[in-house]
Amino acid sequence: MIIEPEIDCPALHHRAQGYPFGDRVPHTVRMVKTVTADPMPVIGFTYITGAVPTAVISQTFRAWTNSYGAVAAVMSDGQCLGLKPGEFEVCTWHDATPQKPIYLSGPMTGLVDLNFPAFHAMAARLRAAGHAVINPAEIDHPTKDWSDCLRRDIVALMECYTLATLSGWEHSKGARLEVIIAERLGMTVVSAHDLLSTEAV
Repeated sequence: MIIEPEIDCPALHHRAQGYPFGDRVPHTVRMVKTVTADPMPVIGFTYITGAVPTAVISQTFRAWTNSYGAVAAVMSDGQCLGLKPGEFEVCTWHDATPQKPIYLSGPMTGLVDLNFPAFHAMAARLRAAGHAVINPAEIDHPTKDWSDCLRRDIVALMECYTLATLSGWEHSKGARLEVIIAERLGMTVVSAHDLLSTEAV
């Protein structure tokens, strides 16, 4: 049985030379940055009907893709918000093939800048290798309370199939707990560096 796509976008019918996604067309995208529509010169936001479209980090949206591979997030009111590479990752494709997200786990507490630079650097490397990544350093934590942060991170972990550890994870109370949860749920647990090294071979 053929399932019609939710959004009929140009890339489903024709893909120009240089189209970046090969034979696949994005179906849903997950934001890795918060993006707001840009005002137009002179007229500002008068070209927008209703609220100014904003896609918040970690949110997932249906995608519209043109023949050249330009992607837009489709808002709940039907408006499209154009996205740039590096602002999103593809979660699912129109052929219904899901990317299996990888959750990054590592030490934060007591480290300079909460070790965020290491998390961001590894997330960028994994995404460049084609992986969907949930990076806890990108998750919006309304409070900085350790237990509140961990609760939100564990919810994000539940979306994943693989947990990739950063160096020093074994010295982190939170990361050790995340690894235990992942192992008990039958997820793959692997060193992030080993994952990249294996794929490079």
